[in-house]
Amino acid sequence: MHRLVVIDDEYIVVEGIKAIIEREKMDCQVVGFAYDGIHALEVIREKEPDIVITDIRIPGLDGLSLIEAAKEFLPDTSFIVISGYTEFEYARRALSLGVRSYIDKPVTIEKVKDAISIIDGENDNRHQAREKLKSIENFRLLQDERTRRMILCVVNENPVGLREEAKQAFGEMQKFYETIAEYKQESFKTICVVTEVFAEQKREKARKFTVVWNDVENRESYEEITAYMMEAVGKIADFMEVEKVGSNHKTVNQLLEYIEKNYQRDIGLNELAEQVNLNPAYLSILFKEEVGTSYVKYLTNLRVNKAKEFLDKGYKVIEVSELVGYSNYRYFCDIFKKCVGRTPNEYKQRDE
Repeated sequence: MHRLVVIDDEYIVVEGIKAIIEREKMDCQVVGFAYDGIHALEVIREKEPDIVITDIRIPGLDGLSLIEAAKEFLPDTSFIVISGYTEFEYARRALSLGVRSYIDKPVTIEKVKDAISIIDGENDNRHQAREKLKSIENFRLLQDERTRRMILCVVNENPVGLREEAKQAFGEMQKFYETIAEYKQESFKTICVVTEVFAEQKREKARKFTVVWNDVENRESYEEITAYMMEAVGKIADFMEVEKVGSNHKTVNQLLEYIEKNYQRDIGLNELAEQVNLNPAYLSILFKEEVGTSYVKYLTNLRVNKAKEFLDKGYKVIEVSELVGYSNYRYFCDIFKKCVGRTPNEYKQRDE
């Protein structure tokens, strides 16, 4: 309910406005009144009303001077001025002071209702604007906290926490920002902070973990942008997972032993990953970091070296192909020559 002060040098006008507001059950409560400008200023200072209705011509301090003085300590208070037809220039000046409504004499129920309804509409708009601003400020604080938690996950090498915080952060941002352009900019800022912290932690190893604005700009939907952000986070989390698992070489050593025993079979990354309960993507990175080459190259080199051993023992080329895991004889010969520089037969006959 609005707190209202009425100011007019005519008793009947003050009482009339009070009666109108009460009888019409308007969303206002008259908390004070005055019949001159000097006393009015005291009442306004004491009561701190939301709305002031004042005549332009009042003794002691005219209405316009009263408004100017009151605005200094109550800038958000709304003013409605009462003026006669001949005082229209005063009313126009009042509008320049921020007055948004006025009542021309004689004062009637409809005029009072219309004037206050204008103020109500403006107050609603102000309230909505303030609430939106408050919502934005609160969201900024929430996002700052989310980003801080993501950074802590990177610093503390917590890949599971990083994925979860990122999922929450980008999900909330996707719902909050009303345009794609806003979401692109804000989500890109967030992911840049995270990748920069990661790069600072890992230095040389983190060079490949970069995000590019052009990649984000080319995305056309919220879902595509979010997928890009989560992919970037996923790469960082994968790297942290691999570092944790591979730090003592036990996992890789276990895999190398398994490959040594089963190299003649068609062993894929999925099968290896199941042996050590790892994601195939993690395993691919881990293997290369620890062994120095990709799994496919390692397996190929192992098979070729085993083939050389069999050839040295006198086995036929077609037999060796089967023994080292190649059912396609021609394919085996191509692979062997690529690695050794000779065909299997040329290798067998090298010393003859």
